Amino acid sequence: MSTVKVTDMALGEALDKLVLEDTESSSKDGGACLAAAVRKAGMSEQALAYLVKTGSDDTGSVIDGLDEVSKDDAALLASRSLREDFDVCVDKAVLPNGSSPETQSYVPPKAAAKPVAAKLNLKPVYPVRGDQPVNSSIELTKGLVSMFSSYARDEGQKKAYATAGQCMSTLVYNAGFSQEALHFFAGGAPLGAGSIVEHLPNDKDKAIWQSPRFTQGLIDCTTNATSTPAPGS
Repeated sequence: MSTVKVTDMALGEALDKLVLEDTESSSKDGGACLAAAVRKAGMSEQALAYLVKTGSDDTGSVIDGLDEVSKDDAALLASRSLREDFDVCVDKAVLPNGSSPETQSYVPPKAAAKPVAAKLNLKPVYPVRGDQPVNSSIELTKGLVSMFSSYARDEGQKKAYATAGQCMSTLVYNAGFSQEALHFFAGGAPLGAGSIVEHLPNDKDKAIWQSPRFTQGLIDCTTNATSTPAPGS
């Protein structure tokens, strides 16, 4: 691994690809905001060089690879604080006039208001064998539809999630989640309350779920499934 100091331009380009690849946008500052965020966070030059050399757009694989170089830097890349800094940069890059609404992880709509508050339900709807790996996106479709539909406000949203099921399962399967997380999705627990991300098994899975490119992917799936704006967008 090169010990030569990484330039902000090279680092910015690498982070632009990693963070903004699937938002159909590129930052106006060439990734300078993202580069400043990782430097401010204290990431080592060795880790920065790895990001530039890899040039990947896959958050999960980058965190895995970086873990081989430096576990501390991998944890830093997966940290909530750095994701929040990235979100600020994404707002500036994607939204007009520097407007800055919250763009945290994709959160399905809250359950419709009822006399009794919705209770969290973690019981899987579909049987999943923990000792058997999830080998295709098809195994995730029914579970994801069940999980997301538990947040739907009405039948129209439930139908939209059903239509988006294949798109969401392909996105989730290819995102780099752990097998434990994939088993959780496949089980399709109708949560109905809280957020999905808080039940993911580890920081890497949470980082993937809350990454801008994954968030945008979910929004695209639900937007394409219905003519109305995607819930949570």
